[in-house]
Amino acid sequence: MIITAITQQKNNKDRYSVFIDDNFAFGLIMQDIVYFKLKQGEEISQEKYNFIQNELIYIQAQDIALHYIAYKMRTEQEVRKKLFEKEYTEYIIERVIHFLIEYHYIDDMKYCKSYIKQRLQYNPKGVYILKMELKQRGIKQSIIDKAIENSDIDELNDAIKLLQKKCLYLDDIDEKNKKRLFAFLQRRGYSYDIIKEAFAYVTKNE
Repeated sequence: MIITAITQQKNNKDRYSVFIDDNFAFGLIMQDIVYFKLKQGEEISQEKYNFIQNELIYIQAQDIALHYIAYKMRTEQEVRKKLFEKEYTEYIIERVIHFLIEYHYIDDMKYCKSYIKQRLQYNPKGVYILKMELKQRGIKQSIIDKAIENSDIDELNDAIKLLQKKCLYLDDIDEKNKKRLFAFLQRRGYSYDIIKEAFAYVTKNE
């Protein structure tokens, strides 16, 4: 195996990409390149390659992932993206993800449940928007559907509360503003039927 190039990474100026036989192998800081005596045009032994790839690089990627999730819950896809941005290979990323899942450092179902709970408590939105936001975070549809199914979502009650916050008496506002309220609830992810029920309830009980 021949080291064909050692180039500075674009996203991280402190790290250098090492190419072996014209293929990206791993990224290292200059201290490690000097320590392992890696030089362009020279051969690298299989033993040295395996140690760097399976021990050094893997531990570095693992540390980055653990630091990334230490202060905030992350989805599997978010961690993958973070490691990809750091220019780790797919092989290393898969190993790190497997470790994180195995030891429950990342759990997309747990993430969904926590996300839904916080949304309903501080910023209620309809099921449609909740599903869309979770999907944008790379969570599988089957996990999202199960989390939604097992949550205590009451769309009608939430829509009523939002509507009551926006106005005291629906009878006192004109048709134009009623349409604005309707559009507001639509943007929140509530269905046409839920919004009509919310309007009917508020009108009846005001």
